[in-house]
Amino acid sequence: MSTSQVSRRVWSIGLVSGMGGMLVMLDATLAALALVCVQADLNAPLEDAQWVITSYLIAIAVSLPTSTWFGHRFGHGRIWGVALAAFIAASIGCAFAASLDALIAARIAQGLAAGILLPTGHAILVGGAERDQLGRVLGVVGTLISLAAAIGPGIGGWLVDVASWRWLFWINVPLGAIAAVWAAKVMPAGRAQHGLKLPLGQFFLIVTGLPLALYGASEITSRYPSGNGWLFIGGGAMLLALFIAVARTSPSSLLALDLMRNPQFRASSLLAVGNSANLFGGLLLFPLYFHAQQEMSYSQIGMMLVFMGAGTSSALYLAGHLVDRFGPRPVVLAGAAMLAMSAAPFALLSVPSDIAAMLMFVRGIGLAWTTNPTTAAAYAAVDRKDIGGAATLVNIVQRVSGALGAVAVVAAIGWLDGGGGRGEVRAMGLMVVLPLLQAWWGTYLTGYRAVREPG
Repeated sequence: MSTSQVSRRVWSIGLVSGMGGMLVMLDATLAALALVCVQADLNAPLEDAQWVITSYLIAIAVSLPTSTWFGHRFGHGRIWGVALAAFIAASIGCAFAASLDALIAARIAQGLAAGILLPTGHAILVGGAERDQLGRVLGVVGTLISLAAAIGPGIGGWLVDVASWRWLFWINVPLGAIAAVWAAKVMPAGRAQHGLKLPLGQFFLIVTGLPLALYGASEITSRYPSGNGWLFIGGGAMLLALFIAVARTSPSSLLALDLMRNPQFRASSLLAVGNSANLFGGLLLFPLYFHAQQEMSYSQIGMMLVFMGAGTSSALYLAGHLVDRFGPRPVVLAGAAMLAMSAAPFALLSVPSDIAAMLMFVRGIGLAWTTNPTTAAAYAAVDRKDIGGAATLVNIVQRVSGALGAVAVVAAIGWLDGGGGRGEVRAMGLMVVLPLLQAWWGTYLTGYRAVREPG
């Protein structure tokens, strides 16, 4: 299957939007790295401290449904710039946080901004690229984002050891300023649709239903549940069901739910559940494992994450090229096999540091070969006019699944510990089981030949 040449304009937009995604990913990675330090500094148990990560992902999921509307109403490029500025301001708030509650509040503000930043950047980029270019374009953008995972933890671990976890949030300020200046030169502002109204009823249902359901899931998996978890889950589920009913019958739906009728898009969304749960669950679990089981310093833990990020960076462009040429299914299946094989030794054996570094590198390749091909397959399945709605749905699935993955890891550590301090080792079984589910779901993906032409 022949592929077309990607224009310089598309590459420029991709690099700028990739810088926004890099900031979002960097924040998730560094927060996971410093979680143990934050626990000690702010005197918080793991069940409470994990909300530094989970609240960020939930906030992203909450603001995501509005991203398409804001993009259409004011122009995707303009909204992207506003979200970037808000993200930088919230990062400063995280750096100054004097308590766990203040830190979580600032992380929520970061997540709300990130929930706009991610899909609008994708919508701008994918809207300017051809279908047979998506694998390569998203591969290069993903490489830039993964550089945050490759370089950031090494620097971040060193900063935590010699200074404070607060410096991890200061990193966002100069990087965000560079992205803002660059975006002003190359990012198209987009076309504003004046008079477009936000469906407030739908907005209320989804921004209350999602947090309630996710908070309930966190509560019932806690080591010391209060008994209200199922009540929160039930209330959240009712609100989300009502949202779906209203959105499907409304002429101005907040989310493009009709896209789920597309078999390729639906299969990609299902696969994204496993991908994100694996990614964000692993970002929480591996630092805890290295700290508790191998007594590594923050700098050493950071270097382990550097190896994982290096594996992702080195594999993304090849993954994109293979997806454009052969379709996503074989690439995803190979990536899922790498994820399972790289996690299994941690669950079964005492792994020396040099072997652990090699396994983390393989894990990074596996992440590259599952996550980006899934995203490319989802975008390739829809008409060009639906890209904004597709980007919002894909990102909602990814962030909600990531939050559930983090919650599941904390629950597994507590439940499987058994009083012997082996909870992190036994929780590694999740990192083996999830790739098996990813491989199963990946068999439902089709090739690009099966998708529709641009509308």
